Amino acid sequence: MATQSSADPLLQADDLKRQGNDAFRKGDIQSAVEGYTAALQSIPMNGGTGSSGKSNTMMMESTLFSNRAMCHLKIAETKGSSTNNSNDMQQSLKDCIEDCNSALDRLDLVGSDSSSSNSNNLRGKVLYRRAKALVTTSQTNIHSTDDDKEENLNAAAKDLLQLLSFDANNKEAAALLRAVRTLHGNMGGGLGRSRISRALDLLRGRMTNGTNNTIASRD
Repeated sequence: MATQSSADPLLQADDLKRQGNDAFRKGDIQSAVEGYTAALQSIPMNGGTGSSGKSNTMMMESTLFSNRAMCHLKIAETKGSSTNNSNDMQQSLKDCIEDCNSALDRLDLVGSDSSSSNSNNLRGKVLYRRAKALVTTSQTNIHSTDDDKEENLNAAAKDLLQLLSFDANNKEAAALLRAVRTLHGNMGGGLGRSRISRALDLLRGRMTNGTNNTIASRD
């Protein structure tokens, strides 16, 4: 085992990741969090040699942060069923957003070194999870001001529009973006019928036309 670990610093991390995945599938979310955390801690700071090795390390870390973010989101949903767990819920949402940030940071470092399809698939998952956490935070944090809520909704919309720019048929993201527009529109500023609404209209046209180009700058 020691020989394998020295030959490939990601072997142990991959094994711990599988354990985390197994725990998640069984509904043992806390054990899944512990598995992903242990996997992250097992990766050497300078794991991997050469551009390929570093790219693999960044992809592994991004995947682990993404998986752990999903766990935090699940925990937040569970905590949300009880008002007594409000603070715990907000902490879980904060942890989710922070893990998503870490995952995206590593994906940005990977750049073009990794498969575009694999990278986009993972990026899409992370962007959706962060957007969902931001929306939930805007609606459940009793300490949030209107400005805080608007900021979170704007950030969520930005994530979802980025996701839909390379995965236009993602129904979950499109549905969440519509929800963001509704929530934004119900706020005093009425921005839901301006910036976000126009972006949705442009996106809808893009999806209807079946084009893969970047969202147009006008109708």
